[in-house]
Amino acid sequence: MTDRLNWESVRDLIEEMTGPIQAAEPVADGLNSQIAVAVRTSRGRTFVKGLRDDHPRVWTQECEKRINPYVRHLSATLQWAVERDGWNLLGFEHLDGHAANYSPGSRDLPTIADALRRLQDVPCPDVPMKRAEQRWAAYTDTPDLFAGDRLLHTEWTPTNVLIGDRAHILDWAWPTRGAAWIDPACWAVWLIASGHTPAQAEAWAACLPSWNDAPRPGVDAFVRAQAAMWADIASADPEPWIQRLADAGRHWDTHRSAQPSTQLR
Repeated sequence: MTDRLNWESVRDLIEEMTGPIQAAEPVADGLNSQIAVAVRTSRGRTFVKGLRDDHPRVWTQECEKRINPYVRHLSATLQWAVERDGWNLLGFEHLDGHAANYSPGSRDLPTIADALRRLQDVPCPDVPMKRAEQRWAAYTDTPDLFAGDRLLHTEWTPTNVLIGDRAHILDWAWPTRGAAWIDPACWAVWLIASGHTPAQAEAWAACLPSWNDAPRPGVDAFVRAQAAMWADIASADPEPWIQRLADAGRHWDTHRSAQPSTQLR
């Protein structure tokens, strides 16, 4: 998780884009930004996120800027971007809502599934982005099983899904080209970490046609890769949410390994 910095350090840069700030509310949610603040001006409200231009993940800002024209109908519209004085800042339309609740029985779940279904209808744009078979290659012997031509979000942290009039899929730092069933799988491991059994999580994934068409060898390999990835991350980071994901990945892998092929995708 990236440590937050005081947004006042970039106040002048923001005001050049928005006009004088009348009120501001720092945003604690999210994992990847040094600056995250909702500001209000005479022109309305704007959500601003940013990183120093020497931050090792400043490239994620460029990913968001590059992909936004293709997903703004599912996300938040990028209104402006500025790179100056050692900062890379993005200003998005401000959206009202709450972070998604992934718990069993949550009323948000059907809305999230619908947003994921709409995302899977978006053609993958011809812009630079990571490829699934490369991104998870360190955690599998069969990365080619993850290849595909669909646009994937992949980062289904609950704070990346804002529930308002509908579900908005935010934070496009890791857009990836790959097999369509990977996004339901990435969501499923978060569902397990939030209290679902593997079978319950897979039932939600099955709301997506791509999951129902997925080859079992590919899904099994991806679940193993997720388990290995989160275990690797957890070995270096004691954050409770990371430990829960490592437990979820291991639990899901064990569940699938114990099931006959006739019972699973």
